[in-house]
Order: sequence, then structure tokens, then C-alpha cells
Amino acid sequence: MEYYRKINGLFGTTSKKDYLQKQAVKSINNAHSLVLSTFEILIGSDIAEDIVIDDFTNAKCIFDYSKTSQDTKAELASYIKEMWIEVGKVNIGSIVNHTDKVSLIENTYIVVSKQEDSKGYDVCYIQKSNNTLQFYDSTSTLHSIPCIISKGSISLDEQKIISTLDSEIAVQISNTSITRQIEINDVYKIGLRNYTIVNIDDITVNGLLLIKMQYSEVSQETHTFVLTILNGSNLSIQEDNTLQLNVNVTDNGVLLVNPTISYVSSNNLICSVNSSGLVTSIGIGSCTISASANGVSEDISVIVVASITDDYSVAITGSESIKINKTSTYVATVYNNGVIVGGIDCIWSLVGSYASINSQDGDNCVITAGKTSGNSVALRATKSDDITIYKDFVINIVGLW
Repeated sequence: MEYYRKINGLFGTTSKKDYLQKQAVKSINNAHSLVLSTFEILIGSDIAEDIVIDDFTNAKCIFDYSKTSQDTKAELASYIKEMWIEVGKVNIGSIVNHTDKVSLIENTYIVVSKQEDSKGYDVCYIQKSNNTLQFYDSTSTLHSIPCIISKGSISLDEQKIISTLDSEIAVQISNTSITRQIEINDVYKIGLRNYTIVNIDDITVNGLLLIKMQYSEVSQETHTFVLTILNGSNLSIQEDNTLQLNVNVTDNGVLLVNPTISYVSSNNLICSVNSSGLVTSIGIGSCTISASANGVSEDISVIVVASITDDYSVAITGSESIKINKTSTYVATVYNNGVIVGGIDCIWSLVGSYASINSQDGDNCVITAGKTSGNSVALRATKSDDITIYKDFVINIVGLW
């Protein structure tokens, strides 16, 4: 019964074998219920292994190394081993990454079979990925998909390799929205040779694509991507401000529309960057922002400086005296932290009745002195949008001689 449970759990069986499998599992569970009930205890023990499922889910599992396939005659079965895991954590086609505790080597596996169990765990058979299939989708986004490649074709019922000419290979790959973009007649470079997809089976094993490929003299389509940050190679930004990065990606010289770009900051304590390339300055210092797409990248250096507080002032230039009945022109200049700021108007006024404003246009003011000498007036220029910022300029009214 253990034989049927193990063999039938790999790639699907006939209804007759399914029945025998269910009977075997039922018998084993009844006979070992006390042992199986310790599964949760085992997961918390030192024999449990850490794995990452589909690149984002951390989980614990138990590998039954005694049930690892030792069949070196069948290439397809030579890297298969049994894994116990909590119910519902993985599915057929899930990618499992595991780092060996002793060698510290990370291996990538694909779940090729799953036997659900009522005792709180699933029995899965995982097979080591021995290659990566790289392809570009309709948006020219590069995908690197773990796969299992074998010479020959797959016999699903008996889990064997049927020997064929070297011109053919069999591929197992996860059935996902991305891999379903692979089509018959697509050409892929695997190793040093190119292969054409001649058949895709997406129904025999739920969760896997079984692909037959044949040697092709036609080469895989090549892509030359170039990513350019249009903001330049370096920039400066004040603390607590934001800056939008503008990035172009071309494929064989053609500009891509809405490419998928990832952004990374070398120091998030200096600057952070979101998925759309918006940089937010956080602390004073320097860091590097990297933009990447389709295997190419470019960096930009960012220096964050202290925020500058506005410190406006107004200065007036002109004569300090006017003869009676005469006119004189005065000019106002607005400064911010000692630097001239253009485009800011001033409002002019006089304190005193011994002269009058003839005209004003923001920066300039013309005043006319009265008929009495020996007196003075104060000419005031006020920043148009802030009445607290002004300058008074004292003008003496003098005689003609």
C-alpha cells in the first residue's frame, strides 16, 4: 500500500489506482494515528526545515529523506523527495526554495505531486529544478522561471523517461498566468542550443505545464534593453522634500510604453523611493538610487542637504534728499537669505506729509517733494505678500540752493 501511495501521488493515476491509493492512505492513517498526531510537534523541533514558497511565503516542513528517490536509471525521478507540510501551504506547481543546513547550498524545487491528508499535513513530492527558462512577455518584461528539463518525453502513468533522440527534451514548469503566455512554436535557448516548443500539455497535471521541445536551427529572439535616468547622474534635494525620477527603457532602440521598473535606495535613512520612482528625502547625507528593468539598470547619486528657512528682506536705493517741488525715483530689491529674488513686487507708502507718491509699479516708486524745506519723510517698501517684511528709507526735503 505504501508503494501505491507513493507512486500514485506523483503524476495522477487511473481510477482503479486512485481507489487503491485512497485505501492505502486510509489504512496507514488508522494504523499510525498516534504518530501522525505528533506532526505539529515535529514542525516545532530541530528536524523541521525552513523553506520559502513562491518567493514570498516562509514555512516549516519535514523532509523524509528515507523516501528520496534513488532511482538513477530514471532521470526524471533522481531528484524527487517527500515533504510533509501543513495543509494548504503549497499546491502542485509551487516553487520551493530550501537551503541545506549542512552545505548551506540553496536548491529550488517544484512541487510535482500532492497527497492531501486529514491529519493536519499534506504529503508532497518535490523535484529539484535543474534549469531556468527565460522569456519575454508581451510587454518585453524578462521572466526567469525554474523548470525541470529531461531528455526524452515524460510517461505520466509510470514516472519514467522514454528515451528519444537528443534533439528532443521534456520540460516541466509551473502553470501560472506568466507561463501560460508561452506558446507552441516559441523558440528558447537552453544551454548552448535553441529549442522550439512543439507541444504543451496543461490538463494532465493540474498546476504544471508539460512541454515537449525539439532542437531548432532558428535562434531565440534577442533583446537589447537600455535604461536611462533622464534626471542625470547626480542631483541635490533638500531634506523633507520629494523628487520624481524620469526613466526611459528601450528595447532594440524602441521606447517601451509603461515598462515595469523597480527602484532601490542604498540607504533608506537618507532617501526612500517608491515603486513609481518618487524619491523622498529623509536625512542629510548621500545615497544611490538604482532603477532596473529587464536585466539592465542605472544609478543616480542623491545628496540631501539641510532645509533652508526663508529669510526675506527689502532694500531701497535712491537719493537721501529731494529739492522742493522736485521728483526722484526709488528702487526696491527683495532678498532671501541675502540672495536677490526677482519677480516679487512691493507696495510703496509715505510716512509724513512733506512729499507725495507720484507713481509706483512694484519695484519702482517716484515721489515729489513738497514746497517746504527743512523737513523729512519716510518712504516705505513692503513685500506685497507679507506686510511684516518692509524697509523704511528717510528722505530729507531741501531747498533749491
